[in-house]
Amino acid sequence: MPDSRNYIVISNGEDCMRWLRNVSDHATKFIFVEDQNIPKVLQLVDAVKINAVLVHLRSQDYRQEVAMSPAFLQEVAFIEEISSTRPDLPVLALADTADEQLLLTIMRAGVRDFIRIGSKENELLAILGRQSVRNMLKPEMTLNTGAAAGKITAIINARPGPDTVMLAIHLSLAMQERESTLLVDLGTPHADSLLFMGMTSKYTFADVMRNLGRVDATLIDTGFAKHKSGLTVLSMPEDPEEDFQVAPADIYTVLRTLRKYFSQIVINLGGVTRVDFLQLLLSAVDRTIVVAEQSVPSCKRNYELLKALRSQKLELQNTGLVLDHYLSRMMPDADSISSSFELPILGLLPPSGMIRLAATNTGDSIFEQSAKSPYALRVRELAQIVLENREQPPQQTGIMAALQRMLVELRLVKS
Repeated sequence: MPDSRNYIVISNGEDCMRWLRNVSDHATKFIFVEDQNIPKVLQLVDAVKINAVLVHLRSQDYRQEVAMSPAFLQEVAFIEEISSTRPDLPVLALADTADEQLLLTIMRAGVRDFIRIGSKENELLAILGRQSVRNMLKPEMTLNTGAAAGKITAIINARPGPDTVMLAIHLSLAMQERESTLLVDLGTPHADSLLFMGMTSKYTFADVMRNLGRVDATLIDTGFAKHKSGLTVLSMPEDPEEDFQVAPADIYTVLRTLRKYFSQIVINLGGVTRVDFLQLLLSAVDRTIVVAEQSVPSCKRNYELLKALRSQKLELQNTGLVLDHYLSRMMPDADSISSSFELPILGLLPPSGMIRLAATNTGDSIFEQSAKSPYALRVRELAQIVLENREQPPQQTGIMAALQRMLVELRLVKS
């Protein structure tokens, strides 16, 4: 006989209670509580093994009441209090109808799933079954605990533009082919990664920072954007609120949490020049990639940014340089820039203007459009360095270094 699954139902609606009582699955038991009483709910949770709390949104029972009515806001506050008090306890919402704004609001408040009152029994049981074991992780998300916690790679560039997010996207896609990967897009302009990939998302990095205690496998699966390749994307909103601030402790908390669910995390910080924010975030990552071009403005701005970070005594360990739009016959060359920045070269990316433009405008990656193009090959080589060589690649000198440089430049000339 299967173990009993217990659910607290916050409702005083006769139709809702009658519908749930008619469920024929004897392993599923509903405990009804008429009032939104937090102490009573917590007492029940402590006394009985509870699999989830179901909150009936009575404010939505009457069409004349808009979603943001005082009654609805009170229900949202109740959900928020349960979620913050017991973040390990799933909260589900019950209602006759729900529009997009309502779903987004309750998800941000901490709701894990929505159930339409009167839905078929098998649909109801399927949703409840997903919550039958608290803190259950998806199989692909169970690898990253303890010593196997995910690795974080940050990509910085002092100058805003499309090239850094282009690299972040393709590096993440290449890594996703081998390990579960999350792309966190904090660069400027905001949310360019979603535009480049033809995606939309209702849940943003700002939402995550406001609801740290609610980030789990279910929220990641239902709230984060998912690319057709399997890559997960979390982006800043296109227009973040002016008062949005990130506390230092929260940065470490969210990164520590996300490491549990992904083998690799790539953070795009292109165009972000706030030294205090970069110092905070870069101190919590495993590798930093500095992206620059051969141009004087790009080299100057990125050199100044590195100088500012170093002046804050930030140890830029495991940091390397990627030169974008690189032309071997132009000066300054890669060796000169590497020497000035005091950073090893991780990769040289060709211009590939037409291929980049096509990828940007169609939403299809360069890997899909031209998998053997020089840009695609160079990014895959960079992904291999990040995935397999946890330390910097050895610095070669003499004839071997010159020969390697010639081979790289020859490939770029052909591109």
